[in-house]
Amino acid sequence: MQNDTPIIKTAPFTVVREIILPESKYRRFQADLLAEAPFIAARTQLTGYSEKFGRFRCLLVTARRRQDGILVDSEGYTYARYAAYVRDKRELELAGVPRDNLDFKAHER
Repeated sequence: MQNDTPIIKTAPFTVVREIILPESKYRRFQADLLAEAPFIAARTQLTGYSEKFGRFRCLLVTARRRQDGILVDSEGYTYARYAAYVRDKRELELAGVPRDNLDFKAHER
């Protein structure tokens, strides 16, 4: 018997904020998505499902020189309760999306 139901289902989403981390913090975050993250805790009100638009509101967490990233819907929690890996963030619609640059070294250059 063949199962036609995919294990992973796609869901419509909108990136509501891009979070730029220093490379080392991004790698730590990527390695332990269930760890409490202050940058998520400060933005829990931004994520979740929007009944009005029928889409999930997500943060895009990445690093300055990386093309990949992680979409996060914390659903009110202080960690990445729901997450999806994005191989190339250039494929996302990011025009007009606010960016929080937490990579302070970028400002020194």
